[in-house]
Amino acid sequence: MKVTQLMISKGFGGAERYFVDLCAALGQRGVAVQAICHRRFVRRAELEESYGVDVCPVMVRGTWDVLAQSAINRLVGKHCPAVLHAHLARGSHFAGRAGAKLGLPVTAKTHNYVDLKYYQHVDHFIATTLKQRQYLLDKGIEASRITVIPNFTRLPGVEALPAPSAHESVFMSYGRMVQKKGFDVLLSAFRQYLDRTHAGYLLLGGDGPESIALKRLAGDLGIGDRVRFCGWVEDVSAFLDQGDIFVLPSRDEPFGIVVLEAMARGKALISTRTQGPMEILDAETARLVEPGESPSLALAMEETALDRSGREARAARALRVFRERYSEAAVVPQLVQLYTSLARVR
Repeated sequence: MKVTQLMISKGFGGAERYFVDLCAALGQRGVAVQAICHRRFVRRAELEESYGVDVCPVMVRGTWDVLAQSAINRLVGKHCPAVLHAHLARGSHFAGRAGAKLGLPVTAKTHNYVDLKYYQHVDHFIATTLKQRQYLLDKGIEASRITVIPNFTRLPGVEALPAPSAHESVFMSYGRMVQKKGFDVLLSAFRQYLDRTHAGYLLLGGDGPESIALKRLAGDLGIGDRVRFCGWVEDVSAFLDQGDIFVLPSRDEPFGIVVLEAMARGKALISTRTQGPMEILDAETARLVEPGESPSLALAMEETALDRSGREARAARALRVFRERYSEAAVVPQLVQLYTSLARVR
């Protein structure tokens, strides 16, 4: 089977991680993958190193860029895929127009709650969550045009739960350092946690426009010696394996691939009750708190640190759920099956 994956993005976040991982996973399964990406995509080299992936960079200045559209049409026509799989708004805009011109089926992954004006020529939608599916239904998209397939991670699941730190619990979190990720709430909660327990460390990975302010906040809270800012996380497994308890403090989280990565590494989980995590986690797999509430988060951190047997039981259940629902082996075959059915209908 031939498939074109199309994402026009220069930066790197959860959607871009999914795009890169999916291209690699399909290539390893014998799918002939054409990956059309922005010429300045920061993970272009990683794509080019993936087995079975033909990387086709294009320069795109905006959705109005007719030269970019023409280049994309030529690339897709040359590859002649069974299906075009688009990601994010600009990717869906260009893929939809290419599919309409070439008579090819187009499916778009809704990584968030999308503006449908960019999806006018999309035949089928892949919703990440049930809430995203309902959003599309509310916008008038027919149920027959929507399939719910969750995100996945290529991170290998551990064979057994890791041993906890010998003395003090090590908390960790990572992601883009932007306001909606709630790292300021986590720092405030960690200050309160230390006031109660006087023991523990926090590893904070990632980078972004809030990074300087967060470092300043840690200093103002007097926890600079207990918080380590690790920068952008390249080796996720190595980062997660340094700690005991993963915390997702997001104010808003449409899905949260980082949650899957923590589940895969057998970590105890604390998460806010946001859209994506609430479809992945429950009281049997994690401690859940309301977003933006540092006292509640601090209490959850304290209870998780002190209740070693309980956190191990939840981590074990979370690892089992990961293997059954969110591993590469569980999710990628669903996508291949969808591609096959879309190609047949067209």
